[in-house]
Amino acid sequence: MSSPHSVIAIDGTAASGKSTFSRALAGRLHYTYVNTGAMYRGITWHLQSKNIPLTDSAAIEREISAAGVETALHNGELAFRIAGIDPLPHVREAKVNEGVSLVAQVASVRKLLVAQQQRLAEQASLVMEGRDIGTVVFPQTPYKFYIDADAAVRARRRNAQGETDVIQQRDAHDSQRKESPLAKKQTAHGENSGT
Repeated sequence: MSSPHSVIAIDGTAASGKSTFSRALAGRLHYTYVNTGAMYRGITWHLQSKNIPLTDSAAIEREISAAGVETALHNGELAFRIAGIDPLPHVREAKVNEGVSLVAQVASVRKLLVAQQQRLAEQASLVMEGRDIGTVVFPQTPYKFYIDADAAVRARRRNAQGETDVIQQRDAHDSQRKESPLAKKQTAHGENSGT
């Protein structure tokens, strides 16, 4: 998919520093920063608030289709709503951390969000971070980066953020899922040692 604006794809492991790097890069270039992980977390929060089992793909698809998901850029920031509600204030809750990898495996969720992420490039030039930006969402962009760091360093970062998800387990789920797994694109530039 071609877009009228430039996209810089930042992929990488959990707590590797990709959000900090992406925000700083977007600010320096005057691009819009988009954290796609927040979208998956937002859907996870919504499903949990409706007591939808996160292992029931059919129930998830029905709920998300009925609720409606809106994604846009507003004043240079991501605006994301489900059933008219902004879930972003809740996306760092512990239960969301525990469930997001399950939701990210659901093909219908990924298909919906990938299409919406691609449409954002019609509105502005982006620095977009996630797990599959350079491989699935914008594979044609020449600007691809993959960021990683030592697992112990990443665990310390998560703890400092007040989060307790198991980093290596998250990465394993995301790397092994059938739909859009976390993978380093062969043409991706750079890698953070995480020191």
